[in-house]
Amino acid sequence: MNLPNPFPAILVNTTTHVVTTSEKNKPIKFKRAGNAGTLIVMVLDESGSMSACAQPTIAGFNEFLQGQRNAGASVGDATLLFVKFDGSRVNTVCENTHIDQVPPLTDKTYRPCGGTNLLDAIGSTMWRVNTILGGLKKKQRPGVIFTIMTDGQENSSTQYTNSQIQAMVRAAEKSDWTFQFLGANIDAFAVGSTFGMHASNSVNYSTASMGATLSAVSDSTVRMRAAKMSGMSTQNIYTSGLYTAQELKNMNQGD
Repeated sequence: MNLPNPFPAILVNTTTHVVTTSEKNKPIKFKRAGNAGTLIVMVLDESGSMSACAQPTIAGFNEFLQGQRNAGASVGDATLLFVKFDGSRVNTVCENTHIDQVPPLTDKTYRPCGGTNLLDAIGSTMWRVNTILGGLKKKQRPGVIFTIMTDGQENSSTQYTNSQIQAMVRAAEKSDWTFQFLGANIDAFAVGSTFGMHASNSVNYSTASMGATLSAVSDSTVRMRAAKMSGMSTQNIYTSGLYTAQELKNMNQGD
């Protein structure tokens, strides 16, 4: 049986999200996620260094969307909050959008440029997720799967620091948000740990294997959706492993 969609289907034009002082300085307390479907959050690097793998990223992201659409009723409904970052900008492509209504990525909507404002992208997006959850009754709240993909180290953020994001991630995990950090051309474990990620939810990937990487992300997300539907906690999801050994191998074939 299809679960009711807990969110209105709203498409948001690509806009720059400016983090206000009041938003940044809010107490670190996040609304608890639930299991009425899943809010999938994708924070994707669009900095200049992604130019070399732009086309595979576009194709892989679209395959990711199709994988979520094909997942079936057993994992419940899903909506997507999709954010890109490229230097001074944090751009929201869609928000609270049912997975069936998310437009495909194209070379017009994914155009890498600029630096890597990773911390600002994570921080501002977390507050957006919190606002979404806060607008719902507890029984209507979805599970939260928050995926971050980058191919470089932070070099452009102005509004958030590593320590702030680390505290925010820890607080969100206590409210049962689930995170995964995928890093290419960096040590994802070392970089991720600086802003709150664990070895269990940090993954190295190769930009030469973007198709295989996003295919694995899609499969992992479907498994996490099913786990959250069954009531599995974030900690137990981390413990069970986000990726298979074969998926991890496929994600690094280009190395």
